[in-house]
Amino acid sequence: MNIPGVEYRSPKVFTSKQRLTLAIAPRVCAIGIRAIGLSLRTEMRHADRFQRALESNGHVIIAFWHETIAMAIWRYRRTGYHTMTSFSYDGELAARGVRQFGLRAVRGSTSEGGGSALRELEKAIAHIEGIGITPDGPHGPRRVAQAGAAILAARTQTPIIPHAVAAVPAWRLRSWDRFMVPKPFSKVVHDYGNPILPPSDESRETIEATRAELERALNTLHENLENEMGLDVFQA
Repeated sequence: MNIPGVEYRSPKVFTSKQRLTLAIAPRVCAIGIRAIGLSLRTEMRHADRFQRALESNGHVIIAFWHETIAMAIWRYRRTGYHTMTSFSYDGELAARGVRQFGLRAVRGSTSEGGGSALRELEKAIAHIEGIGITPDGPHGPRRVAQAGAAILAARTQTPIIPHAVAAVPAWRLRSWDRFMVPKPFSKVVHDYGNPILPPSDESRETIEATRAELERALNTLHENLENEMGLDVFQA
């Protein structure tokens, strides 16, 4: 569902080669994710935390590390939930990719502090149940939260739900985030943390406290899952 007044398109002009890739790559990646996703042995933990927050507030901000995007897309497919991407070529790839799964990406600047993409999410959040944010994206550092989720929570008075995912066995790309792709028939565990209350204001100190709380919550969830599943918490 596209929300009137929300920016979903990029003004960038792409080369012929880029346009060809944009036409093909998202569909090919979607086929791969669906094929793997349908084979997975999935376990959900503490989903009641997510559901109670959603029922109490009407909408939530879901925060997950950049490396788990593929499994987050699969988890929230066909919900109409929104995320944000930049106007760049990579952002266009991402926007077209999530659209293959019934999700939407608002467009704009994604620099730290929010930028225009964050303002687009402010417009969208009243109309949908879920906003997905990768607080360490799009360029890292890995598993270090930026301020965007906390700022959005403050402006919209929406709680943040930490969402961690671990898989065994899985491939790891040699990217800055060590992007995770579960192997077919893997065991995948999703775990939700307790809701993080929105900051009462946008002061530097209040935003920083919420940012740090989110980072700790996500890393604790991941470390617990990875230790349990026999993964190296630094290499996973």
